[in-house]
Amino acid sequence: MKYIIRCWLFTLSFNLAAQNDSPNALFVQLEPGVTLEVVDWGGEGQPILFLAGLGNTAHVYDNFAHHFTDHYKVYGLTRRGYGASSQPKYGYDIPTLAQDIKGVLDSLGISKISLIGHSIAGDELTEFARKYPERVDKLIYLDAAYDRSNFVDLMQKAPYPPQAQPIMSAADSSSSLQVSAYLSRIFGMDYPESEVLATRVFGSEGKLEGAVTPDRIGIKIILGLQPPAYQEVKSPALGIFAVFNHVNELFPNYEIFDHNNKLMAHQAMEVLRPYLLDQIQIFMDQVPNGQVVQFSGADHFIFLTHEREVVAEMLKFLDKP
Repeated sequence: MKYIIRCWLFTLSFNLAAQNDSPNALFVQLEPGVTLEVVDWGGEGQPILFLAGLGNTAHVYDNFAHHFTDHYKVYGLTRRGYGASSQPKYGYDIPTLAQDIKGVLDSLGISKISLIGHSIAGDELTEFARKYPERVDKLIYLDAAYDRSNFVDLMQKAPYPPQAQPIMSAADSSSSLQVSAYLSRIFGMDYPESEVLATRVFGSEGKLEGAVTPDRIGIKIILGLQPPAYQEVKSPALGIFAVFNHVNELFPNYEIFDHNNKLMAHQAMEVLRPYLLDQIQIFMDQVPNGQVVQFSGADHFIFLTHEREVVAEMLKFLDKP
C-alpha cells in the first residue's frame, strides 16, 4: 500500500550467503523490439514466478527468492520498460502486461504456475488469472490487492510530504552501495543493492547519473489501470496486507518532519488508512477462493520488512494440495 505514495511518486536478509549468489538472467523475445528479462534463482519442483511492483525489477527479490528454492523452481520477471527488459513505445496496459507473462511461460515451456506479485503486479495477477485460468495454480498478492483505478484522485487527497524523500546528498549518490543505504534509511528496510543497479544508471566513477526507466512509462501504466475483476479469479489466492496503524508506520522518518510536513503526513494517514481497510474487505468479499493475512506495522515492501513471517505464510499457502 505505501508503495502507492512512495514508489509510484518516486519514479522514481537473513541468509547472507544466498544474497551473494548471482542468479541467472534469461532473455525472452516476445516479438521484434520486445525482449523481457527473466531471473532464474534455481530450485526444483513446481514453478513459481515473482512479479515486481511499479518502478522495480525482478532483482528486488534477490535477497528473498532463495527461501523457496528448496521447494520450488523459482523465477522472476522484469516487466517491459524496466531494468534490462526492452522499452517499447507501446504495451503498458494491464492486458498486454498479462499477455507478456503468458508469452514468457510459453517460452519456458511452463503450462501452469503460481504467481506472486508485489504492489501494482497485483493488477497483472488478477488479469492473468481472469484471462488464462487454466495456467494458474495459485496467486499470492504481496500488499498488491488494491483497486488503483482512482490513483490520481487518491493522491490529490493524500499529499506526499516532501521530507519523506529527502534530497540525496553527494555522498548518498556516490555509489550503488550508498544509494542502497539511502533508500534503506528513508524507507526503513534493507533495500537490495542489486535492485539499485538494475534500476539506475551509474557513471564510470560509480556515481549515480539517473534512472534506467523514464517517468513516462510508469505514467502510462498508472493511467491505464482499471478496477480488478476479482470475481473472475477462480484459483486459490492469498492476500498479504501491510496494515499501518500510526503515522510513523506510514512514514518511517516522520519524527524529522517539520510542522507542515507532519500535517501533510496526518492528512495522508486519514485518507489512506480507510482506503486500506476498505480494500482488504473488498478482497475478502469478492475473491471466491481468497484468504487474507494482515501484518500490523509492516511496510509496503512487506517481504523485506517482515521476511520470516511472510515466507512462513507463503510456504504454508503454496504447500497446500
